[in-house]
Amino acid sequence: MEKSANQIEKNVSASFGYVKKDMLMLNDAFSDLHDKMQHLSMNHAGLLEEIGRLRAKIASLEGKRAPSKKIVKKIVVKKSPNKKEDLTKVEGIGPAIKNLLWKNKIDTYKILGDKTPEELRAILDRAGPKFQMHNPSTWPRQARMAAAGEWKELKELQDKLKGGLFEKKVVKKKAPANKKEVKKVVKETTTYG
Repeated sequence: MEKSANQIEKNVSASFGYVKKDMLMLNDAFSDLHDKMQHLSMNHAGLLEEIGRLRAKIASLEGKRAPSKKIVKKIVVKKSPNKKEDLTKVEGIGPAIKNLLWKNKIDTYKILGDKTPEELRAILDRAGPKFQMHNPSTWPRQARMAAAGEWKELKELQDKLKGGLFEKKVVKKKAPANKKEVKKVVKETTTYG
């Protein structure tokens, strides 16, 4: 009887672990879906504005009077104040760092954008060696762009980044092709004291 009770306890504990893991995955999926809805909403509003401009242009070309009022419907997705945002959209932040930031009450792009790289560095350093290798220098800038809905500009910036940092280009000097060029380089670089 004792052995079966221990086995049942282990099975229940393992089941709770799986349920917790599934709930975290669902939460991330919901967060991603919410972000995509916001992005689509912004695109929809932009398309409606463009349709209004095109109608006015067509009307002016046909000699007709353009409507005096613009009718533009905007779909607004309201964020709940406690809604965590998927910070992994910021180049250099993965799921583990996202969770670390969430634990430190940095759970929206706005809050991340208000932090300094030094404040973020302190959080990473406190978290241990697994996180200390990351460099948060561009994270606030990226987060401010995301919070402002500047997704195109953010993408252009991220195309210039690697791991959240600007890539350094290494310029290689051409090696001398023959002995005369080698002697010339040696002569130019040798100093006598």
